[in-house]
Amino acid sequence: MDKNTIAGFGLLMLLLVGYILYNQNADSKFKQQKISDSIANVKLHPPVPKKADSSIIQANANGIDSSVAQVIPEQLLTLENEDLKLEFTNKGAFARSAELKKFKTHNGKPLMLFNGEKNYFDFGFKSTTGSMVHTQAQLFEGTLSADKKSLTFKNNDFSIVYTLPEKGYLLKIDASPLTADRSQSVTMDWNAESIMTEHDPVNQKLYTQVCYNLESEGYDYFTIKEKKDIDFKESVKWLSFKQQYFNTTLIADQKIITSGKVNAAPSNADTALHTLSDFKASLVMAPQNTLNMTMFLGPNDYKLLKSYKNDLEEIIPLSYGIFGFVKYINKWIVIPIFNLLAGLFSSYGIVILLLTFIIRLIMSPFTYKSYVSSAKMKALKPELDELKAKLGDDQQAYGVEQMKLYRQAGVNPLGGCLPALLQLPVFFALLSFFPNAIELRQSSFLWAKDLSTYDSIFNLPFTIPFYGDHVSLFTILFVITSLLMALYSTNMAATDQNNPMMKYLPFIMPIMFLGIFNKLPASLTYYYFVSNAITLGLQFVIQNYIIDPVKIHAQIQAKKNEPPKENKLMKRMAEMQQQNAERMKKGK
Repeated sequence: MDKNTIAGFGLLMLLLVGYILYNQNADSKFKQQKISDSIANVKLHPPVPKKADSSIIQANANGIDSSVAQVIPEQLLTLENEDLKLEFTNKGAFARSAELKKFKTHNGKPLMLFNGEKNYFDFGFKSTTGSMVHTQAQLFEGTLSADKKSLTFKNNDFSIVYTLPEKGYLLKIDASPLTADRSQSVTMDWNAESIMTEHDPVNQKLYTQVCYNLESEGYDYFTIKEKKDIDFKESVKWLSFKQQYFNTTLIADQKIITSGKVNAAPSNADTALHTLSDFKASLVMAPQNTLNMTMFLGPNDYKLLKSYKNDLEEIIPLSYGIFGFVKYINKWIVIPIFNLLAGLFSSYGIVILLLTFIIRLIMSPFTYKSYVSSAKMKALKPELDELKAKLGDDQQAYGVEQMKLYRQAGVNPLGGCLPALLQLPVFFALLSFFPNAIELRQSSFLWAKDLSTYDSIFNLPFTIPFYGDHVSLFTILFVITSLLMALYSTNMAATDQNNPMMKYLPFIMPIMFLGIFNKLPASLTYYYFVSNAITLGLQFVIQNYIIDPVKIHAQIQAKKNEPPKENKLMKRMAEMQQQNAERMKKGK
């Protein structure tokens, strides 16, 4: 393996390690908030009085005497369809729990998208009498329609109607501030918290985000690694509180949300409550007779979200940072092929296997060129060894003669590096796709019980730094095949055996992969293992049955007698080698 190829390989691996560590580093930032945050949280959400007094207190806050409060006690009303079950309370007229009926948590329990008193809506407005009204402090009379598709809450100041279709995850919201001063804006406070639903809370935290789509600036997001505030200075098309595989998204109609502020932070609640993060949005709405909104409460299903308007599919992170362009590889190549195969095969393990073969087939022209370049370099090894023996330790002179030989033979020393660079976008595209594919959630294959999280054949009673507390077999297989590829490449290429670093560098990264990939989803490590196995097979077939080293060597020798083709890159490299050699001589 020549120095340029190894340098390129090392650069690619450093990019890989930096990318993965950047994402995994999120776990270290999920620390508890300061005591002041806890105090502020208690002040914001004071303990609810006993039920015996709650109706009276909240009724009096709304100017209703206790006798009326007894007429309108606390009510819990349910609105549901075949996909979604929502439980509403008439104290504030909001949904305090949402169950996704077709999904379960990692331990088989009902999957609650949110649940508890910290999840609420609070509409605020100035009435025509000049007083401030907040719906969270009011009692409402709740009425379920005859067809049980809509639920109406109403009192003297406010009316809100929730409508749920027979199936699906869209909840229609029509809110009417009855006594509002129409010259004043209406505010809406939306509070929510995420609940642990997945096997690996670290990954669930990593993918818990706030996503939003603004009228002018478009889509953006931030991950809830630490407490963060953000202000919206323009109309908000939609605002989403996204978990790893599910989301709650508020979609505004007719630009009614004119501005707002979002506060999000890792939860400082007791971990026994299984809450991961807190979310609060304070939105300002244009004064209207009826505020029309829609709320999506469901899975991060790319096909489903894409069927709606306003680019809701952007909620699913198919790329990150400087590799943002790879989302188009996922959108136009990976996802269509994956969906096609999923429609033909029930096992997602088989789907991933076939997807790997198809991707490798697409990349095969670049792979073949890489193997041909490697074979040519090996064919030149005897002559390079002669140059080495002739010039001894004069590295500068050796470099100059080496470049001359490459030019005469028509060999590009970067031929093994450039194909790898061209494959890099596909690598990062899949690194984004597999951890976000909800289809793989709780899908088993071989020993992996859930392809959306790491596979474990043995749980350790302790944690090994940089490795973890479990043993992932797919990761081990991936590392073994990576080591075999490094060994095969080293044996096939012309490597400087006098340089230990160059000799052992290809084996360093596979060992590092053992720790880096141990907590990645089994679907991803399985894909890389299969891809490596295919590569080894292709290397063996191409090197032994397609590429003829003797024929290649004869072609190289024939090219020596021909005028070398002008190659600006090779010419420039040779000139740099010559200039460097002359400077070294003058320095002596």
